[in-house]
Amino acid sequence: MSERENWFNDRIGKLVYRNKLGCDCETCKRLYCDGVFIGDKQDADYLRMTEAEFNIEGTPLRYFDTIEERDKYESEL
Repeated sequence: MSERENWFNDRIGKLVYRNKLGCDCETCKRLYCDGVFIGDKQDADYLRMTEAEFNIEGTPLRYFDTIEERDKYESEL
């Protein structure tokens, strides 16, 4: 199992936060502000695969435990 797969699986039942992707649609704004709840293994796998696909395409997407971690990451980009 990869490090990120473990990371997502360990957060089942928790809220995580993603960095801003540059999209200003209401859904992206809400997910950025409110976070994403990982309800089960299927959610964890979906978010992990989405993160990987965005990064392969050259768009930095990363999920974090806290808003503070996310903001620190964004300030370093």
